[in-house]
Amino acid sequence: MNEGGQGSALQEQKSGRGAAPRPVERAYEGIRRAILFGTLKPGDHLSEERLATMPGTSRTPVREALRRLAVEGLATVINRHRFVTEFSYEEVVVIFDIRSKLEGYAASVAARHISADELAQLERKIAEIAEIEGQQTPEAVERFLNLNAQFHGLVIEATRSRQLRQLTEPAVALPLVLLKQFVMEQNVDIAKSNRQHRDIHAALSQHNSEWAGLAMSGHILSTKPRPRDSYRAPRKA
Repeated sequence: MNEGGQGSALQEQKSGRGAAPRPVERAYEGIRRAILFGTLKPGDHLSEERLATMPGTSRTPVREALRRLAVEGLATVINRHRFVTEFSYEEVVVIFDIRSKLEGYAASVAARHISADELAQLERKIAEIAEIEGQQTPEAVERFLNLNAQFHGLVIEATRSRQLRQLTEPAVALPLVLLKQFVMEQNVDIAKSNRQHRDIHAALSQHNSEWAGLAMSGHILSTKPRPRDSYRAPRKA
């Protein structure tokens, strides 16, 4: 999420240096944040008229923002109406499994083509994530969401494969960290995730395809949420 997800990390260009965000971007960020942090609950109706008051824009930017959120998977369209997507545990598991296979293979391909500059970019992302290790504030999780998506996006770009980019784009559009933190109600271990990023970086630096593929696949699978019943604290006798 795509964990990126890439779709969530990408932002439209501003109209100039220091310029205020465009209305569409403002609407998108405002509605998306409301979904991520629970102001808008799973199943809530995303009314254009009501949402236009949240980011302070008109209905037209809200309509475009909702279209983007539907592409990401955060909104579901039913009979021309949009609702906050509800995820079952089974759906979440499928998303994690698909990403582990696709991104694991992508990392193995990237190991053969990645450049020194791309390795340096990955190292910078690891350093930026290290600054928020151990934090669980909404701001830290949102920052991790974006940095993590950028890390995974850089690995996919390093494959030099248009086909791989096209195949992975739908799978990574919904960030795994979002599914884990905000849907499955389990905290994200930023420090653990970043240790795994370092392992992936080491494999890519040595251009070891097998190691890179296994490291990436294991990285994603290690964060797969448990069923809700299995992470509730046991009752005291």
